[in-house]
Amino acid sequence: MSKKTVKVAVASLIAAGALAATAGPALAQAAQPAASKIAPCTASALKFEAGTVSRPINHVLIKATNTSKKTCDFSAETYPLLRLHKDQQAVTPVVDGSEPQAVVTVAPGESAYAGLTLSAADSSEKGFKTGKIEVAVDRDTALKSVTVKGGPVFIQPGVAKVTYWQDNPADALLW
Repeated sequence: MSKKTVKVAVASLIAAGALAATAGPALAQAAQPAASKIAPCTASALKFEAGTVSRPINHVLIKATNTSKKTCDFSAETYPLLRLHKDQQAVTPVVDGSEPQAVVTVAPGESAYAGLTLSAADSSEKGFKTGKIEVAVDRDTALKSVTVKGGPVFIQPGVAKVTYWQDNPADALLW
């Protein structure tokens, strides 16, 4: 092969590579369907359940199942808004560090989970017993009353904290 032929071949390869580098992402982007917008979950689209667990002690697992026909996510409120007793002035605080890496999304029939710490053995704070908690997923909606299976449970208001929504129960109970 002559030097001129090699130079032309190399120049052609470089040009083809440059074209692929600039056109590749555009072609790949054009080939992908437009991302569908997922709406935030609403209380009317969810069925809530709550129940005690054997481990860790002093915890309740909250389950929100999507009963609608559309996928939704917890982007509006990334953790459940809880009222544990009628005199509670603010929602139960969230556990720092329990935030998942991505907003939890639930398809129809699937569930999201949150863990609720009720009390601490090393706390002398007074508490109360209850068999119900109230849950909301948006600050502008009414609370839904949920019976705690395995309750009543003992709650120390100053200790109680809830995790962010998780996509599995094990992660919800880590905290």
